[in-house]
Amino acid sequence: MNAVCAVAASLTLLGCAQGLDPWPEGEAVGAPGPPLGVAVQRASEYGWEAIQVLDVNADGLGDVFWRNPERGLAATWLMEGNRLLAPGPILPCPLGGGWAATTADFDGDGLADVLWNHVEQGLVAVELVEGVQPLALGPVIPGPGGGGWHTIPSDFNGDNMADVLWGHAGQGAMAIWLMEGTRLLAPGPVIPGPPGDGWDVVSAGEFNVDGLADMVWAHGESAQMAIWLMEGTRVLAPGPEIPGPLGDGWVFTWTDDFDADGIEDVLWNHPEQNLMAVWLMEGTRVRVPGPEIPGPPGDGWRARTAGDVNGDDMADVVWQRGDTMTVWLMEGTRVLAPGPLIPGPYGG
Repeated sequence: MNAVCAVAASLTLLGCAQGLDPWPEGEAVGAPGPPLGVAVQRASEYGWEAIQVLDVNADGLGDVFWRNPERGLAATWLMEGNRLLAPGPILPCPLGGGWAATTADFDGDGLADVLWNHVEQGLVAVELVEGVQPLALGPVIPGPGGGGWHTIPSDFNGDNMADVLWGHAGQGAMAIWLMEGTRLLAPGPVIPGPPGDGWDVVSAGEFNVDGLADMVWAHGESAQMAIWLMEGTRVLAPGPEIPGPLGDGWVFTWTDDFDADGIEDVLWNHPEQNLMAVWLMEGTRVRVPGPEIPGPPGDGWRARTAGDVNGDDMADVVWQRGDTMTVWLMEGTRVLAPGPLIPGPYGG
């Protein structure tokens, strides 16, 4: 998932007038060897989370976006398939501490921009990016009211510009605000979620091929999900509550298109048992629940996010353990090729 810096001529997504060295002094990138979803505990010793996969250098291959919400930092690892091409700098948020970053195209230029969210204060700001250069940091915009609102960017009205999906776990509520670049176009109403406590907004994407983003609810305790089809800021059809994989401990992780049919699918993770599963979707219902797949060897791995890193139009899976990640190439619900271990950002 700010201002933008170039690294080795054309690197990363976020940038600023200055960046921090992503590697400790004397540390080299090792030679290649053979988890927005549900919030989880601190991902690494330094607080870094691998949260999104998106193409930041227009090569048709997804890159891995890291954020450090504790420090208001971000970095992008430029990828070539499941191997690291170049690590980006550690970049501070231009608004100070307490801000967490996600990414989407807010001005329709085909380039990723940055959505900064201050959850405690319920604020957002959009920073437009043009290639590797900062273009404009928009105004700070107050959210639906009070703190506790987190955000997910996606295009809900089909204008090719990202909008803001607000979610409040404590209230079990959401709101969609339509955006036009860095400014607020139309704030939608606050909408209650599924009945009962424990539901939160966890993802957004297209589930019915109408060109408009839909949204996903997940229940943190019961491992249930529900997909709500949207039409702009209003609910078109709330889908049923769907149980996750059998057994306790499963966590909703991410949505992306794993089978190249234009419809988002669901990535599940079982952190304690080091398992993942991909469920292929058709609208609000499950079409094919994929098998449970063991993760990388060793304890502590989490399937953090997903996106297409090799240009086959099918999402791949990013695993993270501490300050290390690995990207597994996928073909639908099965693993095509597990990638090497790659160091993530340090310090900051």
